[in-house]
Amino acid sequence: MKGRNIEKSTEQALTRDVLQRVPPGQRFVQEAFTSDRRRPVLVRLSEMHADTFYYFDEIGACAFCDAIVDSAMHHGNGRLTLSCSVYGEFQSQQRRLQRIASKVERLRVLAVGACGRVAGGDNSISVHGITGTVLANYRIAMSEGVPHLLFVCREAASDRQRAVGFFTWDAETIDQIADDIELILRGIAARFVTFERLQMLHETTQRVTRELESYSRRMELAIRRARRRPDLLTPARFDRIVGQAITKMEQLKEIPRRALRAIDSPRY
Repeated sequence: MKGRNIEKSTEQALTRDVLQRVPPGQRFVQEAFTSDRRRPVLVRLSEMHADTFYYFDEIGACAFCDAIVDSAMHHGNGRLTLSCSVYGEFQSQQRRLQRIASKVERLRVLAVGACGRVAGGDNSISVHGITGTVLANYRIAMSEGVPHLLFVCREAASDRQRAVGFFTWDAETIDQIADDIELILRGIAARFVTFERLQMLHETTQRVTRELESYSRRMELAIRRARRRPDLLTPARFDRIVGQAITKMEQLKEIPRRALRAIDSPRY
């Protein structure tokens, strides 16, 4: 119970910080891969949950990254990883990066485009070029200190004005993301495997949920009709409804099975 309280307070502290960084009119985000009767599901920033995929605009993504940077600077332990995923961003951020590096144990910068050492920087700052790698498509802010914190997103395939991603403080997830980054930087891996797996699992979960909700509504409607006209609920009709329910449950079971097979395929 104590651990859950700590996790909840961490989530609330992060979302409260983010809330203070966005304009009053932009305090809602859309859940990714989720719909309510084909309508997008919007939630308040203060009601967001960790390890859940959302769509972020530029302001929201920057707010999360800045909140994680401030948390890392406040606690001053572990390694902080930041991405500069826009050409010229690394050069324009030199002074900011120096200030951040002076407050944390180690700073790692992932930069697109020409890059070198941070002017006046020391060995506590490492800069890695990510041009031509999959990391160039991601915005990342990751603190491996205490508390562990991560925000990661990438351009949404369906809408280039938004990014899809999540935040978390789960140490295991953050360690896996950190390992992926190391492998990509060394040229050993070409895919951001953990992010892709988590996105696929989240999409699968949301699809099953939508299917269950839709089928549940149809069954409730059929039951109400049967109650109004019990003479129409013949044994043959009842057997057909039960058979349809069994078939639907088997179809729903197959959705996560296909997702797991895809995750275990050589592509990953």
